[in-house]
Amino acid sequence: MKSKIIDIIESINKEFIDLAEDIFKNPELGFKEFETNEKICKILDKYDIKYQSNLAITGIKATISSSKKGPHIALLCELDSVPTTNHEYLGKKDNCAHNCGHYAQIGTMLGTFIALKKLNILENLGGKISFIATPAEEYGDFSYRENLIKNKKITYMSGKQEMITLGVFDDIDLVLSCHTMPTDTPYFCELNSSLNGFLSKKIRFIGTSAHAGLNPHEGVNALNGANVALNAISYLRETFKEEDKIKVHYVITNGGTTVNSVPDLIEIDMYIRGKTVDSIVETNKKIDRALRGGALSINCDLEIINNGGYLPLVQDKNLTDILEKNILEFVSEDKILRNCHSFASGDIGDLSYILPTVQIGVAGFYGRIHGDNFRTDNYDLAYILPMKYFTKTVIDLLENNYSKLYLNEDKLSFDEYKDLLKNINEIFYYNREED
Repeated sequence: MKSKIIDIIESINKEFIDLAEDIFKNPELGFKEFETNEKICKILDKYDIKYQSNLAITGIKATISSSKKGPHIALLCELDSVPTTNHEYLGKKDNCAHNCGHYAQIGTMLGTFIALKKLNILENLGGKISFIATPAEEYGDFSYRENLIKNKKITYMSGKQEMITLGVFDDIDLVLSCHTMPTDTPYFCELNSSLNGFLSKKIRFIGTSAHAGLNPHEGVNALNGANVALNAISYLRETFKEEDKIKVHYVITNGGTTVNSVPDLIEIDMYIRGKTVDSIVETNKKIDRALRGGALSINCDLEIINNGGYLPLVQDKNLTDILEKNILEFVSEDKILRNCHSFASGDIGDLSYILPTVQIGVAGFYGRIHGDNFRTDNYDLAYILPMKYFTKTVIDLLENNYSKLYLNEDKLSFDEYKDLLKNINEIFYYNREED
């Protein structure tokens, strides 16, 4: 069975490489991946596979199953691209590019799914396999997504968060995925890497406008309040513990309207990143104190809107071990990068707190991730190699009847996760008169 699957992959891989590279040249932003959705659905129709589409606007779930009991394995990919201004293949409707590698995920995981369908393994082994394509992994395009939330089209800014709350993953036991690993390394794949989680904050310093030359003493300068707060945050950095991997970064999205008026509204978007939920929560308390201190010192009002973010990625050790065994059939030990931590974040971290989850780092790309020169460099490493070890891993999982009952460690229930999301999304308002 395992030797036959390699022959199937060799016979179909070009179709899925071509699909992925076409998506690379036609990027779309999160919750707008309509053309990408259509291209995937055409493939599913071609292979006569039933699916649900338009989940969380553009998401897809296709399932092949057996009448026999067994684990339900998800093959996961992401549909969206990255907001950017400069790339050879910019989006037709938005400034965006597939310079994070999501297009390659689609080709690899859909190719894996179709290869397993053609092998017809479920008739003998039992269980289910679902291909799940999730929208809006990149946390951006805020105005568009905030409008979707306002119009009750979605509840959360992240595609996986939205699909989790919609129940798309309720019947899933295990999650397998991949993602571009750091480029320009001698390694072919990356195992057991972890990602920071993050909390997203929108901050508004609210002052009083006045003529900046004639009567500034009658105004309250919100920009000064913001500057005091941001300086305080800089001084806090020495209190961040090395093992917590804390990063605090921000952009000022509104810095005032005209030099001739005292700025009365300053708006800041900010991320607090950390390796653990506890470290993010503790850092957030420090940041909020600094923000309040800056507002109080200049006599501003202050609004803090916490918009959630992503949980840290914690890879499942048992699943990693099973994948490693199959990877070593194709990759020598010295070509595997292990146990690295990245300060980046992804909403697959949310899934890893609920279900046994693995995301393998994949090589075969050139350029800077999120940069203007990113592209596929080696089709064998980027697509064909991961198809081979993912298909063999799925066969192992089905043959041994692995499920979350065997692999699960300390996980949140779906209800606990949903409560956590609700609790994170909060708004705080501090009135200068009350202070």
